Amino acid sequence: MATFERIRAGVIGYGIGKIYTATLRNVGLYYPDFPGVDLVAISTATDASGEKAVQQFGFERRTTDYRDLLAADDINVLVIATPNHLHHEMMLNALQTDKAIYFDKPLANNLTEAREILAASRQTGRDAQIIFEFRFAPATQIAHQMIQDGRLGDIYTFRATYFRSSYIDPQKPLRWKASLAQSGGGSTQDLTSHVLDLVIRLVGMPERVSAQLRTFIHERPAARGSAEKAPVETDDHATLLCAMPGGTIGTVEAGRLLTGAQNDLAIEVYGSQGSLKWSLMDPNHLYVADGRMPADERGWIKVPTLQRYPGAILPGDDVPVGMMRFHVASMAAFLRSTLDGTPYDPGIEQGARVQAVIEAAIQAARTDTWVDVPPIA
Repeated sequence: MATFERIRAGVIGYGIGKIYTATLRNVGLYYPDFPGVDLVAISTATDASGEKAVQQFGFERRTTDYRDLLAADDINVLVIATPNHLHHEMMLNALQTDKAIYFDKPLANNLTEAREILAASRQTGRDAQIIFEFRFAPATQIAHQMIQDGRLGDIYTFRATYFRSSYIDPQKPLRWKASLAQSGGGSTQDLTSHVLDLVIRLVGMPERVSAQLRTFIHERPAARGSAEKAPVETDDHATLLCAMPGGTIGTVEAGRLLTGAQNDLAIEVYGSQGSLKWSLMDPNHLYVADGRMPADERGWIKVPTLQRYPGAILPGDDVPVGMMRFHVASMAAFLRSTLDGTPYDPGIEQGARVQAVIEAAIQAARTDTWVDVPPIA
């Protein structure tokens, strides 16, 4: 991409799109060397949500047809933040433009769609950045560097979890997330995708998986306050056993009906020379165990990671971090790659890798067998 005098953004979707709009508006406060950001246009499903976006964030205009944003000459950055089943068409069309693309996970509804997006990316020579914000926590970045430096030795096993209580109320409608056609899966798509990105980044790509999926609440209100019930077609809980090349084995587990859980994402990695663990509910610390220490000193060391973001001018390395800051760092990485012409990380290929593991897990649960993770192309 050419150097922008200003970043002129269009956003498609105003559910989770609010988060990405907020990061666009504020990223320059943290990284002042970026060009200024203009919120040019918002595309929403309804006029009412579009008008709300204009009032809340000051978009210059709104539309209910996302193609208006693709065709707009005054937009150079595009954010896709829509339900899963819309990603395929939108990504294929967006890749035909010269706009920089930042898009929500998962890449697509299934591996077939993901492969088509990846093929279009390679054909056009265009990539995009997928939003896996947890890899932009300082603690997970430090963990990645430690593993790359061999500090843990040979990786024996890992455990990654993402527990929520967001749908514990059986009277809460799931909307499109209850539909297999619209979401592609429940916890497998919505939550497992996040921890799989961390597993692939920190430990490597699973080779084979076995899995169990469960739906505990089989019907929910068709709409908020409605007496009409609609079937839930997607899973509430997913448990994966992952076999890695070289013998490493580990588990990935995610669920949305865990009473007491808030945003409980966590990852643990255990190696021949050391171990580490991190939790979103304790985001400011990475816990490290060094196997080279004397046996009676080999417990967990609490390492403060806070906001160690190189290049950021605020709020400071010694200030506690929160999840919105991960989103700011993710957006900054996307904009930096766009402006510098360097590869996006994570890009479309990483989205396809995550999709391949999810596909294998769904098949493994359906057949109650081990399933090889299929190739992404």
